Amino acid sequence: MAEAPILSGTSEVSLDEKGRFAMPVRFRRILQELGGSELVFTRSLTDPCLWIYPMDSWEDAVKDLGALPSLGDPLCRVVQRVVLGSAVAVRADSQGRYLLPPALRDKCQLNRRGMLIGFNRKFELWSCEELEKQQSRDEEVLEGSMDSFSEHGILGDLRI
Repeated sequence: MAEAPILSGTSEVSLDEKGRFAMPVRFRRILQELGGSELVFTRSLTDPCLWIYPMDSWEDAVKDLGALPSLGDPLCRVVQRVVLGSAVAVRADSQGRYLLPPALRDKCQLNRRGMLIGFNRKFELWSCEELEKQQSRDEEVLEGSMDSFSEHGILGDLRI
């Protein structure tokens, strides 16, 4: 089986009054290659955004979550509860739009506009305001870390 394409790039999306948005064309093509128009929406564990998985990537995430030792580890239970408990599978309608569940929309303060970010094997969907705040925090982290970047265990060998 071929390796799943890496999702990358950022696109602005508009939400209609019902909370539907159309997947940008460049991402739509990739999703078609992956064989489906069904996505899974869930809460991010760490940020005020949604994680959106193509079905193959979601199935991998579910396997990983299922392998966690939930009986003996309270943090593992919380991670499973948050990610799995808020997950909703959504199929594109006949016009290629996805309906965001109101509870997830509210949790991430998504109103009329959002920013969809390809993030490896999933997407992140942010409100424009929250993403702007996060980008400022990201810049601060980068500025404060560049002197020690090469000493960072995982990032020290990164070639980009």
